[in-house]
Amino acid sequence: MAGILDNVIFAAFLCLIGGIATSSQGAVNAKLGQYSGQGLSSTIVFCIGALTSLIYFLIEVEGRPPADLASRLAQAPWWTWTGGVIGALFVIINILTIPKLGAGTTSAIIVCAQLVFSCIIDNFQFFGIAYRTYTLWRGLATVGLIGCVAAIAKF
Repeated sequence: MAGILDNVIFAAFLCLIGGIATSSQGAVNAKLGQYSGQGLSSTIVFCIGALTSLIYFLIEVEGRPPADLASRLAQAPWWTWTGGVIGALFVIINILTIPKLGAGTTSAIIVCAQLVFSCIIDNFQFFGIAYRTYTLWRGLATVGLIGCVAAIAKF
């Protein structure tokens, strides 16, 4: 699969699918929370997500995890283990806010915050990400994003 991911158009298409999935996920999780309770909804979502991730992992390694997997994991920085907590926080926030703000406003605020912080990550090379300057254009886009959130949220 690495070869096909070298194709910028295919990678962008996957991002488009990811955006659609993320928007749908919040609304779906919030609806499940109405039936199961918010805490159980989050737990159900993560159990199903863990199973889905396990299936992807087994496909990726063709059913044979690398022999040196434990030593490779032991070398990972401590903060790489926080992804599950961050993911759970994202799901819980969606479950709590979509019924109050709606899917559009919730997504707009989250996407705006995500893009602004992503530019900060790029500029300061947080988490080992390659440097990308926070240019004037990125700054103008940030202002535009905040304006879009205000328009969608009708503040």
